[in-house]
Amino acid sequence: MASQNSEVVGPQKSFVMEMRARREAVGLSRNKLAETLGCTPQWLSKVENYDKTPSEGLADDLDTYWKTGGTFRRLWEQMVEARKQGLVPSAFRPLIDAEREAVQINIYEPLLIPGIFQSAEYARRVLSTGFHQENLEELLAIRMERQKLYEKADPPAVFLVIREAVIRDLPLEVRIDQCKKLLDLISWPRVFIQVIPSSTHVFEPTGFQILSFAGAADVAYVEGANGHGQMFVQAEEVRGLDVLFNVIRAAALPVEETEHLIHTIMEGT
Repeated sequence: MASQNSEVVGPQKSFVMEMRARREAVGLSRNKLAETLGCTPQWLSKVENYDKTPSEGLADDLDTYWKTGGTFRRLWEQMVEARKQGLVPSAFRPLIDAEREAVQINIYEPLLIPGIFQSAEYARRVLSTGFHQENLEELLAIRMERQKLYEKADPPAVFLVIREAVIRDLPLEVRIDQCKKLLDLISWPRVFIQVIPSSTHVFEPTGFQILSFAGAADVAYVEGANGHGQMFVQAEEVRGLDVLFNVIRAAALPVEETEHLIHTIMEGT
């Protein structure tokens, strides 16, 4: 078996075993199945030997051929989700899961535009540092998918407090699109962005988030180097970060002034 992420092996193994079991149960050769499905025996052999990942088309074709009501499609979707999970640093996964359920997200960021606010080109720049190039497009898709939380029927209220330098110091080739992205998001009714001007002295060096839920206690996520962030669930620790967020937010420009400042930065003045 080819070497691969252990989190992908489980769903992929289930897919292959189901396909092989159905084929062998009716005495169908691999060559005959490949001919029926319109693929090469060599490719199907690699799928059965875990050297190739089953494709979406193969999943749908197998469901159609065996009339399995979506069994292979569901296994393929589990495999895709497992691969996504495997690409994301383990310490960061709880934050992504929490984002999906949160009713309010408070974010302080001193160094980077947070993922759920990033333009595609900015995200590409960030993700291309420290990751293998072959995973870049998948990582970018995962990041862009996280932004779908704004499109939910009942999206969370999101409050972002960010330092002016984070926006102003962006390279020109990504600054304009990133500013447009922020201005677009700031127009959403439940998104609130406030910038800490460079003239204001805020010295908290670490980004963090506080996430609130309907019927569950708040949690906090504190950033760490190389994806080694940490979730905090103890009420006292979360409450302390909540106070810190409000202190920092008090030093930021109001939303209307922030919008004007972003326009100014975008225009290069």
